Amino acid sequence: MNMTYLMEDEINSQGKIIENLINNYIVNYCVLIDIPLNIKRIELIASGSSYNAALFGKYFFQNIAKIDAKVEFASEIANSPFDNFDSETLYIFISQSGNSTDTVLAMEKVKKTSAETLVITNNVQSKMYELADYKFDIHAGCELAVAATKTFSASVIMLWLIALRIAQNKHIDIGDETKNVYRILSNIENTLKDCDNIDLAAKFVSGQRGLSICGFNYYYAMAREAALKIKETSYINTSSYPLGEFIHGHFALLNKSNAFLVYLTSDCSAFELKMLEKILSTYKTKSIVISDVYEDYNCDILIKFPKSNSKIASIISMIIVTQLLALKIAIKLKRNVDKPKGLNKVIKG
Repeated sequence: MNMTYLMEDEINSQGKIIENLINNYIVNYCVLIDIPLNIKRIELIASGSSYNAALFGKYFFQNIAKIDAKVEFASEIANSPFDNFDSETLYIFISQSGNSTDTVLAMEKVKKTSAETLVITNNVQSKMYELADYKFDIHAGCELAVAATKTFSASVIMLWLIALRIAQNKHIDIGDETKNVYRILSNIENTLKDCDNIDLAAKFVSGQRGLSICGFNYYYAMAREAALKIKETSYINTSSYPLGEFIHGHFALLNKSNAFLVYLTSDCSAFELKMLEKILSTYKTKSIVISDVYEDYNCDILIKFPKSNSKIASIISMIIVTQLLALKIAIKLKRNVDKPKGLNKVIKG
């Protein structure tokens, strides 16, 4: 593709942004972040792509920091009569603008109590940055395309860094997480220039009426973000599901006009492989697998991106592959990918 789209330019800018965040907060493989010391629980509150970033955060906190975490939609918090926020929970708010209407209202509600708040945002002049007890600027620069790309990946990295800091405070060994951290930029660059079959997959999806996307654990979060990106840029009816949940009735969506996409990586479990085999052997539908290894998944199209020895690098690479796929589908459908129809930032005036 020629560099003619703002979204493409912002996808390509992510490597440097992420490298800067890592260099700012990791020194000699130690994470230097100011957060409360006595955290018992995490509650993440966000909307849209920021909600999907929060889902990644949930898995980071549970898997890396071994701390209970849950995710809530900002609108649900803002409009619920529930206001019993406790001082042992850290409430993390994510908003690229820092002014998202429902997320601001949710933060204002929590701030009326003794609970501590933390914000991850791309706008230090925002209402949420002003209100929060702990503040993190992702330094992604102004995002001009409406669909979030660089702010999404930067938010995911920031959540990963906070999870590492909590683990570090609990004397949990984070060596496996950080040992290849300084190679993430090269992994991103390799993914941008070497991603098999992505054009083929984009051409195929552009001809479908619907797409079901599945993943397990981190890749369920990825499936949600993929569905949102494709939906908002190409207007294709796209839905996301946890991989194991898909067989509980949702497979009824699989037919000649609806395709199936799943995320699998080199460290996927036997459970994931079994679920995929069951779906593909039972239902006659076109299938796409996004993976970092060549495997006989019995799928129609395999989108392969370069393998990494780092879990976070694989996650970021998969995010970039997903963004590129959404971009290419929109281009094939001749959509205005930088200004999708009817899509605007929702901010509090």
